[in-house]
Amino acid sequence: MTLRRLGLFALMLFAICGRAEAAPEDKPTGRLDAFVELPTETPYVGEPLRLVLRASVHGRIASDRIVQPALTDFDWQQFGVDASSEELIDGFWTPVVERVLMIYPLRAGRLTIPPFKRRISYIIHDNERGDIEFASQPLTIDARQRDGAGDPAAFWLPAKSLRVADEWEPDPEKIPFGETARRIVTIEAEGVTADRLPPLPNFRAPGLVTFAGPVERRTIVADRGPIGRAVYRWTVRPVSATRAVAPAIRLRWFDVSARTMREAAAPERRVAFIQGTQDPQSTGAGESFALFSPRPLIAALLGFVSTCAAACLVVSSQTARSGSWRRFVKTQNRLRALRAAARKSNVAAFRRALVELSKVDPERWRRVGAQGEIAPALAAIDAAVFAREAPPSHVPLASLARKIAAALRRVERRGAAAHK
Repeated sequence: MTLRRLGLFALMLFAICGRAEAAPEDKPTGRLDAFVELPTETPYVGEPLRLVLRASVHGRIASDRIVQPALTDFDWQQFGVDASSEELIDGFWTPVVERVLMIYPLRAGRLTIPPFKRRISYIIHDNERGDIEFASQPLTIDARQRDGAGDPAAFWLPAKSLRVADEWEPDPEKIPFGETARRIVTIEAEGVTADRLPPLPNFRAPGLVTFAGPVERRTIVADRGPIGRAVYRWTVRPVSATRAVAPAIRLRWFDVSARTMREAAAPERRVAFIQGTQDPQSTGAGESFALFSPRPLIAALLGFVSTCAAACLVVSSQTARSGSWRRFVKTQNRLRALRAAARKSNVAAFRRALVELSKVDPERWRRVGAQGEIAPALAAIDAAVFAREAPPSHVPLASLARKIAAALRRVERRGAAAHK
């Protein structure tokens, strides 16, 4: 019995010693590295820098997490999600995790990035666990003020490249009368996230009513770094039939590769209604009147030809009277709808009636809409309908309806007098 007990005790002691020696072998091995991709020159305050964190650990890992230090000297944003892979390190296939941060220096001088840490819980034996921590080396970065890199008070956009696209729907010089156009400006900047792109540019011009839409921002994840995209939208309407000019939208930006300021722009465009480009003297009515106006040659025509011309004139006059009557009836119907909307103070219905009224005789409506007492009121109507915020002033709809009816009568009388 004594020998048996001694044997059992020896086996237990051997197992304990073997376990104590095996524990260090179960302890994970690895490292955590952090580095910043710097330009060839000292970076400016606010310039985007790419910080890469690379962690590799070999062992029986139960759980782990990366602890980020307080980056008090930087603004930062994580770019994308952590990327995982396996690499052959020291003869073992080892899991590798990479995390990318975009950091932006907040002040000039020497800035410090404290160590990142990776805390790991690993399995030893019989579901027992141990804890270990890996830390990166601290980093120091020098940053300088933006002297000579644009106006310090202006919005500063550093990027690797910048693209500006300007689109109009429809063509700004071919807007249907009384309708609106949409201007869409898209900015894509490489090396910067979408939240770093400029706010909505100022787009106002004499002779135009513009309503800004919401700004759409998106960050595209690419292997070479982030690509920020912003889409700016406006609804545009000419105040009158007179041509207006939409100014160019210019954007100053800093090329981080060439280390110089550059400018990108959406070009200026002329904006006008389709009818606004026509010459009133060259309309079909004017040509018909000139066709049948007296000429010395008519007196020399033979009687048969004169009779035919007279017959054609009678038919044409009857057709014109019939067309004028239909136009008159349509105009009166539209005016009644206009007055009804005015009595109800319904601005949207009032504008719909205006659009229908403009379609009855676009040429005559162009002359009415261009009058000084009517054009500003029409612009205010558009502002009341399309603006995201309440219009700054109230439009007297009933008074405007009376002015439009009177202006239509004046234009009609002038047209009739011209054809006599």
